Amino acid sequence: MSVLKKRKWILWLSALFLIIAISITIFLQIIIHSNVPVLAVGSIEQQYAEQGSYSVKVEEVTSTSREALFRIYYPTFQGDESYPIISWGNGTDASPDRYDELLTHLASWGFIVIDSYSKTTGTGKEIVAAIDYLINENQLANSLFYQKIQMERIGVAGHSQGSTGVINAHTNYKSGSLIKTVVSIALPDLKHCDPEDVYDTSRITVPFFIMGGTRDFLISPVSTNKLALHTTNASTPVMMGMAKGAAHTAIESNGGNHRGYLTAWMRYWLLDDQEAMKAFQGDSSEMMHNTNWEDVIQANMDDTTP
Repeated sequence: MSVLKKRKWILWLSALFLIIAISITIFLQIIIHSNVPVLAVGSIEQQYAEQGSYSVKVEEVTSTSREALFRIYYPTFQGDESYPIISWGNGTDASPDRYDELLTHLASWGFIVIDSYSKTTGTGKEIVAAIDYLINENQLANSLFYQKIQMERIGVAGHSQGSTGVINAHTNYKSGSLIKTVVSIALPDLKHCDPEDVYDTSRITVPFFIMGGTRDFLISPVSTNKLALHTTNASTPVMMGMAKGAAHTAIESNGGNHRGYLTAWMRYWLLDDQEAMKAFQGDSSEMMHNTNWEDVIQANMDDTTP
């Protein structure tokens, strides 16, 4: 083959590979965007997916050696108002930066949200430590958070390893008795958990919300989430749902498919928000009939009062 023909052949192959690469990219984008739900206008899900009414500030907490310990998102304080706590559990190797928009969003709805800098939160130790830190700050007259905490309104939510952590925070620690609701997001199958991170949903005694995604095939498939629901204490209010098109990391950044109902759930159980309640309470609730969600199951959610 002549040098000229070789060059033409190489150019032709290069052009072909470029066309294939562009086609694959376009195809993947179509798949990704087709799996992003369009929230129904006027729905409860859409309402709580929008930014809340509070402006938000951020406080960084460090040790005496300047090690980063916690990041706290809080509503701009007005007068004598106090607020519920949400303690967040990071996924494996994640830091607050990975959830920054979501945690800001939750704070805009009237919560003080605290996240540790720990990248291994599966035992729940760091999640409880964050709660204990704010409880202590609530009692210190010189603290920014002095008398700003509603001690009887504490919730926990976590992603992946952090979702095992929030369960363990509630079931394995003394301060866990202060937790009023638990939210797991992309809960790992038990076979993926380190021995110290293994969770037991049968010991949960507070309202439990299990959020997953239909594209989370390996780490948190629908079978894992159903098992968590069906092994929960028989008298505990519990609800689960798999967001259509959501992969394992869908909760990262701004909360994606999960943001609206996560916010509404916390508003319902920690602030007795009656509008948010309509998303979850009973067979006629919005989430039970939301086509953006699959495998929506509930137990003991009829006429439940925070």
